[in-house]
Amino acid sequence: MATMFNATLQLANRLKILRVSTATGGSTTSVVDTKRTESIDAFNGGTVWIITDAGGASAAPEGEWARVSDWALVGTTATIAELTAAVAAGDTYGIATGSFPLDMLISGINDQLVRHKVVRYDRTSLDVVSGQSEYTLPAGIRADNLLGVYLESDSDSNDSKPTPLSFEVQTAAAGSTHLLVLKSVGLPVGYDLMLEYTTHLSPLYLATDVIDDSLPMARILDDAAASVLALSMRTNSSTNKLDIELMRMFREDAKIAKLENQIRKPRKRGKVNEAAGD
Repeated sequence: MATMFNATLQLANRLKILRVSTATGGSTTSVVDTKRTESIDAFNGGTVWIITDAGGASAAPEGEWARVSDWALVGTTATIAELTAAVAAGDTYGIATGSFPLDMLISGINDQLVRHKVVRYDRTSLDVVSGQSEYTLPAGIRADNLLGVYLESDSDSNDSKPTPLSFEVQTAAAGSTHLLVLKSVGLPVGYDLMLEYTTHLSPLYLATDVIDDSLPMARILDDAAASVLALSMRTNSSTNKLDIELMRMFREDAKIAKLENQIRKPRKRGKVNEAAGD
């Protein structure tokens, strides 16, 4: 189960800005590591991820991230935004420089998430009504993303025995809901209609937000890295040749990753009528 914590950590590693080490102490607002030798302010504006808790019970602050406000060589201490529990000796942490701050990493991941379509099911919006073959589709379900309509012939939530139905969708004017027209007759009144449809993933912003498992992380990391580089270059009005070459490399690697992690495209199961009904 990938989270935004995992995704941003992997992205920082892909961008070669991540160092992983073991804390020798800390608090809710600091990470101390007497082994570090980076110069003063080296991590200012960067990010800390608490990867594992020394106690071994997946307890806080494991899985939390925080922005670094100051790095002091004297005391080898990173001052960070407040965590929910104190960093302790033995905690594994990652730290990245401020060259690509956390907000850029989040933006890079989200840039890929919102491009990805997933299949969803609506089991609660529509029931079979006596003498009715036309139903107003719920918001967000349209002619272009409705894949299938099923009659749920059993109330068992684990085995509802869905039966595919023949249907059409009459498209409506912009801003209006679309109309589902069922071709099947004699359907049992009161039974649920299950709608199978596609939708784009929504952007995520919290460390604990879970990324849909239909989207392999390997498929999006290189494109996300290229997106972060582009955002950084625009922000800093940079035309650095090394960054341009890195962006090209990430794009090429992304093509390979997509071939190696292909996603089966969902197929539409019903007939769509593009002409609006009266």
